[in-house]
Amino acid sequence: MTLVVETIELPRAGGNVHSFQHRLKLTGPLEPGDSDRLRDVLKTLAPVGRDAGELATIELDSRGGALEEGLRMGRLFRQFSVTTIVRKNAQCLSACALAFLGGATVAAAKIVPSRRLEIGGQLGFHAFYAGQGERSVDATGSRARGVAEGRAASAMIIAYAAEMGADPGLLARALVRPPEDITYIVSVSEFLALNACPVGLARPQLTLAEQAANLCSNATAGLVVRWSDRMYEYTAREARNLLLGEVGRGITAADVKKGLGTRLEEIMRSGNETAKDLVYGELAAAGVSLPSLHDKTFHMEDVRLGPRTLECLASLSTHGEAYGVVLITSRGIMPPPNAAPAGCPELFLHAPDELINLSSPPRR
Repeated sequence: MTLVVETIELPRAGGNVHSFQHRLKLTGPLEPGDSDRLRDVLKTLAPVGRDAGELATIELDSRGGALEEGLRMGRLFRQFSVTTIVRKNAQCLSACALAFLGGATVAAAKIVPSRRLEIGGQLGFHAFYAGQGERSVDATGSRARGVAEGRAASAMIIAYAAEMGADPGLLARALVRPPEDITYIVSVSEFLALNACPVGLARPQLTLAEQAANLCSNATAGLVVRWSDRMYEYTAREARNLLLGEVGRGITAADVKKGLGTRLEEIMRSGNETAKDLVYGELAAAGVSLPSLHDKTFHMEDVRLGPRTLECLASLSTHGEAYGVVLITSRGIMPPPNAAPAGCPELFLHAPDELINLSSPPRR
């Protein structure tokens, strides 16, 4: 590989203390020993006692190479908090794509994925060739060893994907295809499976109702299905009253008669809108799963398993990409099971099956 490092000194406002921004670019095949070279470079960039966060970004442009080197590099990116990027017109395939999955940063004392694929860039996975290093007169034994090595490599890759916070299922599907058949990342669901953010993706040209349906579908991994006769539009005030009513029902069911519960009942009876706004904020601050409310809110019911089995409420801004989403179930209000990657919450506004990176070669 070829590794280029650029360090930019950034002055901090109000003082002479400076910080540094490190940008790396990796090109060419990944060969044995390259991960050791990378480790040596990252060590020089990471001073002792540095603040948590992103140490560096690295742009990847490689058709792959040694499997083991790709896995080691990915773990180094995660260890040193390096954000991985594949730029437009660049390609990151095979072992490089596995290294890409290691992209991470530190936020709120937790390691979180930090991976970016620019629209137009190629990120592709495939099954790895096994047993090519040996030539044996025992064809049957050679094939058996190849199958065993292939299975071992697949198991190692799937475990690695889970370790990096990516969906092992996506890689498992790529690994069962012929090694020459590359699975490129092109759809919204595939970006989400890898916890990767698209760079250069515009907000979808859809109605707010359609975006709300996508939001609920992505947030519940498809559990909520949009039914045209079970979708209701609310103003922010109407949505607030609906959610406060759900909270009140939960409090009544639990027979809570003191404190915030009693105050909520009194406020709802009074009709004081300012008081309702205040108690909504207090409940959210107290840990109740109440979403931020914006210009338009859409309430979707999924009645396939009976009434009130699962409802989704999505609130969206008409002039920005901010939104809030919550589920209403028979057990009360709760957050949805899935969240968009931290760096690109707007990805949830697109349909899961939308192809957003079609510049990648079509699949065979």
